[in-house]
Amino acid sequence: MSAIRGGVEQSRERLVALVLLLQRAWQYGPLTQEEILRDLKIDEYPVSAKGPRKIRAYEGSDSTVRQKFERDKARIRDLGFEIETAAHDDGSVGYKIDPASGYAPPLYFSAEEERVVKLALAFCGFGKSGAFSVFNEVPATDGGLESSNYYTPVLRALKLGRSLAFDYFSATNRPRLVDPLVIDVFYGAAYLVARVKNADEIKGYRFTRMTSMPVVLPDAFDVDEATLAIARAWRPEYAKSPRPIDVVVATNQNYADLLVRQFPDALAARKSGGKVEVGITFESPRAALRFVLDGADRVRLQAPKSLKNELAAWLKEVNRGQVPDVTTLTFDTSLSSDVLGQTLQLLHAVYLSEDGLRVSELAQRFSLSSEHVRLIMDRLVSLEPMAESTDGTDTFPAHVIKECDDWDDEANDDSTYRSDFSNLPQGVDDPSPFMWRDLFELNIALREASRIYTDPAIYSAIEKIESATSAPVQIEMASNEVLLSQVENAIESHSQIKIEYTSGVSEESHVRTIEPREVKVLNGHTYVRAYCATRAAWRTFRVDRINAVLAISPASDSRPLDTVSNWLTQVGEEGDEVVVVVEAWNRWLFEPLPGAQWLPLEDGRHAVKFRASERLFVDHLMLRAGPGAVVATASYAKAGHELAKRIAAQL
Repeated sequence: MSAIRGGVEQSRERLVALVLLLQRAWQYGPLTQEEILRDLKIDEYPVSAKGPRKIRAYEGSDSTVRQKFERDKARIRDLGFEIETAAHDDGSVGYKIDPASGYAPPLYFSAEEERVVKLALAFCGFGKSGAFSVFNEVPATDGGLESSNYYTPVLRALKLGRSLAFDYFSATNRPRLVDPLVIDVFYGAAYLVARVKNADEIKGYRFTRMTSMPVVLPDAFDVDEATLAIARAWRPEYAKSPRPIDVVVATNQNYADLLVRQFPDALAARKSGGKVEVGITFESPRAALRFVLDGADRVRLQAPKSLKNELAAWLKEVNRGQVPDVTTLTFDTSLSSDVLGQTLQLLHAVYLSEDGLRVSELAQRFSLSSEHVRLIMDRLVSLEPMAESTDGTDTFPAHVIKECDDWDDEANDDSTYRSDFSNLPQGVDDPSPFMWRDLFELNIALREASRIYTDPAIYSAIEKIESATSAPVQIEMASNEVLLSQVENAIESHSQIKIEYTSGVSEESHVRTIEPREVKVLNGHTYVRAYCATRAAWRTFRVDRINAVLAISPASDSRPLDTVSNWLTQVGEEGDEVVVVVEAWNRWLFEPLPGAQWLPLEDGRHAVKFRASERLFVDHLMLRAGPGAVVATASYAKAGHELAKRIAAQL
């Protein structure tokens, strides 16, 4: 018997039955824990007879079933559903789920809008954990945006104008009570910008640092335009009294050209010896310091003297400090199977398909075996929890019908699953296939796609989403990718282009001939996967580092297959394993690393483990981290030291 047919499937059916049942209770009345424990029925696994028999979902001693019930409620809340309690006249407590707590209002995209949604999700999406497979026929690969179930309650609170409560880790982990004002995405990292409850302070909270599911409170709040303007102007480098600072650096002509493209207000002046001085104004000294560190030894800081002094002090502390014994650090690598989230994704894909989806189609979309798809979907077809004590499936929201071409060989048939809401009570809307977080993802993906596509359907789809959510979302991505449309045109026409390219660690440009195949966004920058004819290999290029497109011609040669499917986050899948210990305030730099794992230490610091494909990457990472970060992996103990010495020698 397959391992799938064990406790996982029983747990899956119990969770799905409970969440859908409590959604129905919103309309028909809350159910007490005693009613649910007594009457909720699911199929027994493993199957001992010809077909599964119905058993109680919660069996065992009184303490065992109640503990299981509480764990199930917690797992449901982890997806963003709000389980409400209501007192009955006899003093007992009932439970129900407001479907609107998890699901956004129904949206109906036209065929053209659905087409651009598929396109946008391929360009900029959350990958396997997002909505990609609900729309697209092929399985998702890696995604460029941070995925979080926390988007669901936050978007709902923004729409309702209600306060939020959640735990948040900054220097310490503690509860926060806020009035949400706007969601802002800065270079791939999402922040909730909010007003501290009962105060005038505006603060930003990064979603990846929230440590509990935000709770939408009953408290409504008012906000004036002046406060909203402050919230919209918030930045991760935010200071109450910004101090603009003018910075002058010297570099060569090639790198100067790159800086002028990246900073449109920059001024460049030629000097003797082929050097170019570039002047740029930054909103704060910290932003200026970060720019100089990103430039590393490709730029030489000329002014101001105060920044030179700060840089000199910074360089002395690069990768210095006490480190624990790496062998004593245990990172939790176990990945819990989110059976509820996975099941709901398949259900939503069927909801969105007018003609239904076959087993093979669902298996391909979600990278599942056909057997696994049948097990999940057949549960939804046969699900009749508490049928004896209610009106049966006519009032149950999971209306999935199975159509078989060969019922005699049902176990191998490529069956079709489709939704049917014809028996819903009059006046009740069809269940929405969208979680609130799905609409957040679609909004970002469509906005990003609009940078290179001018299809009117993109804007009409965005308008539908924003009309349904009423949630202010600002997206600030790279704006200096002037050649992005030319790269995309080369992909569509299957052309090869000759480019002048400056890599992330070089001050010199090189000419490459590439055949672009796919573009995606990661951490606010657009990358193109291409076959590099110059290097005779598949390579990944950052679009804003392309200095110029020198020539374009048809691609006529056949190329070897690209063996790297998750090319966008390849740094997280191969290379050396590196452990760095960081202070809490320095986590932001390491949080975007693909595949990073975290471990809190007893001294209040955090250990982060990731993979690095080359040593130079770690050198530059530690340079940017500076004081508050030290490598614990022995083979990288001196990472960044030589780079810091070279920069210091130029001051």
